[in-house]
Amino acid sequence: MPRLTVETKKCLKSGQCTYLHPSLFKQGPDGRPIVLVAEPTGGLIQEAEHAAEICPAQAIHLEG
Repeated sequence: MPRLTVETKKCLKSGQCTYLHPSLFKQGPDGRPIVLVAEPTGGLIQEAEHAAEICPAQAIHLEG
């Protein structure tokens, strides 16, 4: 099963992931994303792949 993670130290806090994929991420108090679905399934896998592709810091990873 794929695992969705964010390297918070790399994150630029652009907010693209939380804005475009609110089903997967929410913005934390420090402005960095919090992963809501660590093991996406179904259509959420495609959303997670897209989030990883558009992340300007390349801080989002979908592994597995």
